[in-house]
Amino acid sequence: MGRNLSDHLDIAALMDNWSVSIQLDKKDAAATIHKELKKHINEFDVEKLITYLLFESRYYLMQKDAENTAISLDNAKTHQDHFHDTHRYFLHLAEGILFYDEGNYQKALHYFENAENYIDQLDNPIDIGEFHLRKAMTYYFLDITNLSVLHSARAAKVFKSSKRMEFLLARTQMLQGLNYIDQLNYELAEKYLLTALTTFEKNENQNFISSTNLNLGVLYVKRDLPATAIPYLNAALQGKQKRILLKILYLLTDCYWKTNQPSKAIEVYKEGFQASIEENNMTKKWEFAMLHKKYEDRLNFEIVWQEGIHYFQGVEDIYNVRRFSKELAQYYTDNNQHDLAMKYYLLTLT
Repeated sequence: MGRNLSDHLDIAALMDNWSVSIQLDKKDAAATIHKELKKHINEFDVEKLITYLLFESRYYLMQKDAENTAISLDNAKTHQDHFHDTHRYFLHLAEGILFYDEGNYQKALHYFENAENYIDQLDNPIDIGEFHLRKAMTYYFLDITNLSVLHSARAAKVFKSSKRMEFLLARTQMLQGLNYIDQLNYELAEKYLLTALTTFEKNENQNFISSTNLNLGVLYVKRDLPATAIPYLNAALQGKQKRILLKILYLLTDCYWKTNQPSKAIEVYKEGFQASIEENNMTKKWEFAMLHKKYEDRLNFEIVWQEGIHYFQGVEDIYNVRRFSKELAQYYTDNNQHDLAMKYYLLTLT
């Protein structure tokens, strides 16, 4: 007779290790555990199967595999009659992360709030801290800074309690740095981002090393220190993270022009503009085009910026409408074209 699963595999412990590996972004470890668990899926009782499927959805989310994430969630939902509150929590959390990864932050927040109804059922501090971090990240992208600050502080309090959670604390510190940038507290922003970078480098997590270098570049751009930003943006570029490539190239192009390095600026501009075309990213295509007119093709500056702002209005990209309208309004003010200046100043208030 074959041995029973419980004779040779502690499924509960393996599930716990899998969950932690996913939360700590340990892709190789998570993949190994997933492979091992999948061998025994037919031996799981319904409760273990639900837990497996919900964790599997998180595993695929970590891999940026939205299709298999949705399949795992749908498979879990076929057993909803057997769900308990912890299952409901992890279901809504995974749904929220799925929408977050798609950039639909309002829907993500909706599902995170559904998950919060069951948070009292959690007894693992990592799970509780991660919830607050996920909600803080969502508030950040919804431009609700005060609530992002609140939830990131709650997450940091949890993660500081154990060395095991150092990676998650660094993720939280990176977010806190971004919130401090929004609050114009640049010294604290720098402190938190550099602290996070040290941890990510120690853990050799290239994704987060690149993201933190990019965020430090953003910080120094906002402080009007383009020469200081350039090394961090180049370090971010070396990470070869496609998700953030266009943003890095755009900022790097701007910094090279600002520091009077036009040949380097043109080189990076061409790379970024071509990449925006290949990815069919119209937002970045317009941003690169407008940047080029600002520094290299001043004869066409006004018309291209007007057309770019009109495009952003059409796609309801309020952030870029305000950003470019403010600069164009200042240009018209400096040139004593007050009617046009007023027109674009008004757009900064939309």
